Amino acid sequence: MNYEELYGALQPLEKSLKDSAAAVTRQQKSIQKNTETGNLTEVKKSLEAIADATKTLQEGIDAVRDKIEAFDTKAYFAGGDFTKQLLESCAEKGVDVRGETGVYEMFPFKVRIIGDEEHDSEVWINRKKLPSFRPSYVAESIHADQVKLYNAKFNEQTFMSELADAYELACLKSNARIGSTQSLDKIYKFLAPTARARKDYDKQAYAFDLARLYEKGTDAWISKSGKRYYFGTSRDGKSGIRVLSSSGVESFINTLKMVMEQ
Repeated sequence: MNYEELYGALQPLEKSLKDSAAAVTRQQKSIQKNTETGNLTEVKKSLEAIADATKTLQEGIDAVRDKIEAFDTKAYFAGGDFTKQLLESCAEKGVDVRGETGVYEMFPFKVRIIGDEEHDSEVWINRKKLPSFRPSYVAESIHADQVKLYNAKFNEQTFMSELADAYELACLKSNARIGSTQSLDKIYKFLAPTARARKDYDKQAYAFDLARLYEKGTDAWISKSGKRYYFGTSRDGKSGIRVLSSSGVESFINTLKMVMEQ
């Protein structure tokens, strides 16, 4: 199955619907004009034209409905065609994809594809449902959102200040001195300490902010207060937070320590 085939088949039917609806609108305006002037002969002609256009419109509605109902969305998802075509579209648009079995990371988004013979077919991007059965549209939406995020203004000093506060709390909680190495996962828990905070600022958003700071390079990793930030990297990618630069360079960072510059 392929949604693009359905889309192509619907195009002429949609044009027919548009033409029929436009014909009804034109005749309605004619009726309004002729009833005002008292030209009932033309009113009768317009009524007949509307009746014909309405019949054609209903035939078009039925044809579109038949095409849509014949397209089994559950089978489309359950059979894997939707996912296969989505991944192909992502590759065409340069969207980096990791994961399998219906759960994918398309940095900084988590994409879930839900669908089998017993459940409704759905696409979720983070916590938002995207009501679309068209793989190319889903890929384009993700790509557009990525571009929007990377182009958004980022105040690294504000983020670094918030990161420093959470880092110091992590040190305090573990009875460690300031300047010790702390895991980024632990720091996140202090950055977003409650369930509500983690809902508003989830791990994906945290990873994206880290990615933008990390991309700035070591020259930018010093706060206004004079603290130098040192990120530790993970080679295996299992214990680190995956970050992706705007150019697609992948890194895994897992720790942070802060040292006052001399």
